Amino acid sequence: MDQKFLMAARTGDLNLIKQLVDAETNILNATTPQGNTALHMAGRFGHKDLVEQIINWHPNLIHKTNLNGETPFHVAAKAGRLDVIFLFKATVENIAWVKDNNGDTPLHCAVRNNHKLVLWLLVEGDQEALRLVNNAGESPLVVAIDLGLTNVAHSIIFRNPLTLDHIGNNGQTPLHRAILSRDLAIVDMIMVLKPELITLQDGRGRNPLHYAVSLGDYEMVKKLLECNSSAAYQVDNNRQIPLHFAAKNGQVNLLKLLLNPCPDTVEMINNEQQNILHLSAKNGYMNVVLYVLDLPEAEDLVNGSDIAGNTPLHLAAMNFHSNVVYFLSKNSKVNIRVMNQDSQTALDVVYSIDDGGMELQKLLTLKALKSSYMKRAGDLLQEGGFVYTDVEKKNKMGQKSREMATTMLLMATLIATFTFTAAFTIPGGFKNNGPDEGMSTLLGKSAFKAFVVTDSIAFTSSMTAAVLVFWSSSYQVTESFMDTLPFAIAFTWIALVAMSLAFVTGLFVVLSKTLWLANWFVSSVVHRLQFFTYLDRCFSSCSIACHLLRPLSLADVTYLKTTRFCLSFD
Repeated sequence: MDQKFLMAARTGDLNLIKQLVDAETNILNATTPQGNTALHMAGRFGHKDLVEQIINWHPNLIHKTNLNGETPFHVAAKAGRLDVIFLFKATVENIAWVKDNNGDTPLHCAVRNNHKLVLWLLVEGDQEALRLVNNAGESPLVVAIDLGLTNVAHSIIFRNPLTLDHIGNNGQTPLHRAILSRDLAIVDMIMVLKPELITLQDGRGRNPLHYAVSLGDYEMVKKLLECNSSAAYQVDNNRQIPLHFAAKNGQVNLLKLLLNPCPDTVEMINNEQQNILHLSAKNGYMNVVLYVLDLPEAEDLVNGSDIAGNTPLHLAAMNFHSNVVYFLSKNSKVNIRVMNQDSQTALDVVYSIDDGGMELQKLLTLKALKSSYMKRAGDLLQEGGFVYTDVEKKNKMGQKSREMATTMLLMATLIATFTFTAAFTIPGGFKNNGPDEGMSTLLGKSAFKAFVVTDSIAFTSSMTAAVLVFWSSSYQVTESFMDTLPFAIAFTWIALVAMSLAFVTGLFVVLSKTLWLANWFVSSVVHRLQFFTYLDRCFSSCSIACHLLRPLSLADVTYLKTTRFCLSFD
């Protein structure tokens, strides 16, 4: 396209356009590299007079498409040019039905760009066009819902309620999409106008309640159940009901909400014959496990076997969820001797699989299981054929544990060395004269006091970790060694964090007069300390280890429930 002609079309210079057309009539057929004609350009920038003149000169340009298959009125609808659309509508029949390469009509373009007035102008006298879908199976209503355009979606439904009958390529209804968009207002409107959509399932067999539970949206789930609780019984293609999704996502509040109107769903299993306790144990959600164990139906769930013969205890054990294993194995309803189809107990399973870099979790899981065996029936580990007794694997595991301990000892020793040195080379130095000779020059500053406290914590924690590792290494029995290793790891992490804080406070106290530099330094270090979010796992490991070394009383279980003690080694 001639650059002078292009600029005239963009700016709406009608006089220049006339001069250029008079000089060369075929110039109107010229296009940009994207295939846009002068009519596309005039429509995009809203030059109504120029659009009208080009149509008079060359009416066929109205239907000419660019490389995306867009006509000039697609482009005008995208840009929200109401007066230009009005002109096109008066010229072209069924303007709202024309599709581009993606199957989008001008209605889709108007909705996607939130041009509500353009949308109503296009469908005036032609409400049926609102039911047209693009290649992705999306109607204008679905596009509005996905974009969170609640007012537009309300208006489309009001003008043509039949738009709610739309079924997308994946079998999703407008209610499915409204739940995915978390649009409670649209959900309310749909449930009033077409409540039967609540039980309509998509291509995977999932109804809107499945979606709401998967999203963890309590209010949405509550509304759907109040409207039609039968949706809670519908299974998807994997025979999963909404309750299964709540269990495997660790959502106790939704479990309670779903079981209130439909208590018998607790017994339902998926196509792998897994119940809600299987799913929660497999994914390590101890809060769900503790809740299910308190249900009247718990006795029927705790020892249920899935398609591979695995009980909830097996699944928790093979995924190294030591916290879940601990409470399941301690529960009197759980039969810890059950074998799966491979003739393995939960303990056998843990011994037989590789730790995959989760050595500490595996050690704690083994300790939890062995503790239960010992307390229930004496030294069952010595009974032939009952538990896994592969000496080679046990020795290999013990060797890996000792390698970890060596690393812990080295780290703890280094931290102790650094913090000990820092205690006698304190920031700011010492006073050289006067009654306070030998005292720190920065003794009165809060940051200095914080330095002393954190340095002391780091030193004592690292020394404790070193002593624990050194002491435990004298044991020849792997199980005894495992008892102390989690404590050593936890103390080492405490020392590492405390040393980092001592470093921060020490530099801050000497840089406090250069405040911007001190603030920049502290913020940058604190940002990097986010790495230590891993600490919660280590503290959890230590907490579980503490419980493994003593019997669990009923008071302990009650305490854990009331404090929502939820540990996870995912």
